[in-house]
Amino acid sequence: MFEVILSSMRDGAIVLDNADQIIFANQSFLDAFSLSRGDVVGKRLLEAVRIPELAGLAGEARAADTPIEKEITVVYPEEKIFSCSAAVIETEEGEPEVIAMIFHDISEMKKLENLRSEFVANVSHELKTPLTAIRGYVETLLDGAIDDPENNKGFLQKIDKNAQSLSALIDDLLQLSSLEARRGIKPFTDIDVSQVIVRAMETLSGKLKTKEIEIVGLENCPVTGDENLLYRALLNLIDNAVNYSSPGSKVEIACRRGEKAVEISIKDYGIGIAAEHLPRLFERFYRVDKARSRDQGGTGLGLAIVKHIMEIHGGSVRVESEEGKGSKFTLIFPI
Repeated sequence: MFEVILSSMRDGAIVLDNADQIIFANQSFLDAFSLSRGDVVGKRLLEAVRIPELAGLAGEARAADTPIEKEITVVYPEEKIFSCSAAVIETEEGEPEVIAMIFHDISEMKKLENLRSEFVANVSHELKTPLTAIRGYVETLLDGAIDDPENNKGFLQKIDKNAQSLSALIDDLLQLSSLEARRGIKPFTDIDVSQVIVRAMETLSGKLKTKEIEIVGLENCPVTGDENLLYRALLNLIDNAVNYSSPGSKVEIACRRGEKAVEISIKDYGIGIAAEHLPRLFERFYRVDKARSRDQGGTGLGLAIVKHIMEIHGGSVRVESEEGKGSKFTLIFPI
């Protein structure tokens, strides 16, 4: 009965005799450590799984005669974190005691905790930057600069710019939170992407005119999805393309329909992105050039939002780039 219960557990489980030899191991334990039953049964714990902390945990449980729990980090066959508990199990009279050890995989939980902690630290830093600037300019004005006609308007414009950055950051944080929670997503409909691009161009008309950027390739491209979310994704990508392009250049938008997917690409001929940055480009708050990104009004969340929008549509986003030659972002919608 005891073995039947341990065998059916999703957590890993082993049983040791009084010589620390493994007399039972369930399939979950074997899978977690990429072992076979012949690799462990009949062998001492330290011989089968070369983790000294585990042998020490069994000894502590035997000495204390109470359940002992400890976090163990395993690096092979892959890095995982287990919450391991060991307890003495009562046996029939006259039989030697055994130790049962349970391995609960908490790797994902620890990863989420680290991500949450990192996210809070990043948010705090990103909020603090414009707030510090606003306070500094306000203090300067209060100290007498408000009566300086040559500079007071400039200080107020800088306060306004930082306040706008703060507002944009909060808006993006709320947007990202809604996407992660799948809130406010409308039923999918057929969408003419060319009309969504025209809408994004109208939003960016002032910037397009100032930099004399030409948007080319507005052919009809039907996809299925949430039109407002698609607008947000395209707006972010086109805005980035314009921001990092030289005045007078162009941004090409193309649509390709294959057997399994529709691909919408936004290509610019701007400064491009170094290869080492590409794997982390869609992480929250990751910036290739922090100073330039903030100067352009970026929050560091735009590409993370694009990634989440494509995941909601069951698709993905791909980037190709080369320094000095521009970047190409492709939205991939499954058919």
